[in-house]
Amino acid sequence: FDSTQMDERKADLESRLAAVSVKLNSLADRLHESRVSASSSFAANIQDSIRDMELPYSVFEVSLVDAPLGAVGRDAVMFRFSATGRNAVEVAKCASGGEMSRIMLALKAMKARFANMPTMIFDEIDTGVSGSVADKMGSMICSMGNHMQVFAITHLPQVAAKGKAHYLVSKDIDPVTSKAVSTIKRLSDEQRVLEVARMLSGSSLTDAAIANAKSLLSI
Repeated sequence: FDSTQMDERKADLESRLAAVSVKLNSLADRLHESRVSASSSFAANIQDSIRDMELPYSVFEVSLVDAPLGAVGRDAVMFRFSATGRNAVEVAKCASGGEMSRIMLALKAMKARFANMPTMIFDEIDTGVSGSVADKMGSMICSMGNHMQVFAITHLPQVAAKGKAHYLVSKDIDPVTSKAVSTIKRLSDEQRVLEVARMLSGSSLTDAAIANAKSLLSI
């Protein structure tokens, strides 16, 4: 290229860059407006779900913070939380393990309703909770199955008992190769009762645990 061609090429690229920049800023503005419009109802929905899981005074808020313009716009989305209803701060700085589990489940439940995902897998999302909270989380996970296929890996009987099909995952050492081998098998109704009972009472099964397991499974 001679200098004239180089100047023309430079001017063309600058013109195209300016046009793309205008379009990018316009899209970023629209995305920001959509986020502002949706943030209040989104936060209220998540807050209601969290409160249903025995955090009656909790507060969940969405804050939009200015960020460098990029592929996701010019906003950084921040989730703020308080279990007591006071001084909500960034979730990562305040939520306990059990609180984080409930927040994550509430977010996943909303995603299940609107993202049209075919399958969702939970790997011990119920960590840090127990008792009636676990029961409510199990019900929420179960209700998500109305919109998609759900797999839940759990050690809590209240959650496991909500499932329509149960699989036992185990790991052993192969005596020949000395390598760890994982297996998975679907449980029969009788095996389901015994596994839930084992969750309730440990390795020594009791009649009370078996009766409780049948009650949880509605068998």
